[in-house]
Amino acid sequence: MNRVQRKYRILKSSTAKELQEMVNDLIQKEYKDTEGFIFRASGRWQCLGSAFISEKSWFQTMVFVQEEDE
Repeated sequence: MNRVQRKYRILKSSTAKELQEMVNDLIQKEYKDTEGFIFRASGRWQCLGSAFISEKSWFQTMVFVQEEDE
């Protein structure tokens, strides 16, 4: 299996609790592609570093990592 980073996202919210809910929603879903012609793939969102606060807003960077089975 090859691990490939597909995309990234920066989440922003006004409270830490709201940010936690957004992060958990992304992490708990697994995305699968079984209809591909060349490979099968599944991927998940993962946190990249820790959450931080800047100018009264909370931020968390997320990366989508996909494992491909050729």
